[in-house]
Amino acid sequence: MEPGDMLVESRMERKKRETRQKIIKVAMDLFQKQGFYDTTMEQIAEVADIARKTLYNHFPVKEAIVDEYVRGVSKEFAQEIIDSVKNLPDTKARLLAALDKAYAWVEINPEITGICLGYRFKNMCHGSAYNEGETGTQRIMAEIIRYGQETGEIRRDISIKLLVLQLDILRGTVVMDWLGDKSKYKLRKEIAKIVDLFIYGAVDRQESQAKAGGAITEE
Repeated sequence: MEPGDMLVESRMERKKRETRQKIIKVAMDLFQKQGFYDTTMEQIAEVADIARKTLYNHFPVKEAIVDEYVRGVSKEFAQEIIDSVKNLPDTKARLLAALDKAYAWVEINPEITGICLGYRFKNMCHGSAYNEGETGTQRIMAEIIRYGQETGEIRRDISIKLLVLQLDILRGTVVMDWLGDKSKYKLRKEIAKIVDLFIYGAVDRQESQAKAGGAITEE
């Protein structure tokens, strides 16, 4: 390898990133102005001033552009949210605060969220090798769960990856249901129930406490 090869490679990677960022910006502007479904890949290529082949090399479909945009927003939020919940008293409080902030954005952007989740689920259901790495929200949950394990709040015999996956399935199901009919319930309140379910399981704690109190009284 020649000394200049690494520099050339770096320039190529930078140009690739800049092109992807340009595509995302152009596409999201078009989606906002004329609607997602009324925007074509050909229009995106034309406004971005790139060849259609170049566009398709970066993104196979419009949904992939939305997915990468959402991932970018999520990653931008991640560190800010992690820092803001560090001093909260326990894992439940941290998860509640973090997911409340994340889903405040979802409530404002339901169409984009629906397109993104639909694209991800479609790839999963089709057995695609789709894997774009950890999202910002997954990183937040992983950090909170890791700290919970370190402090003894969360059991350590289950991997962080599996615990995050469980939360992912629960929250994803709730969001898709909400997107189908946003009048059914308040999204962030339902997400709070999911956190409670994740922390305490399906046991009715009030009923259990009442029974325990009754047993003590009888003794």
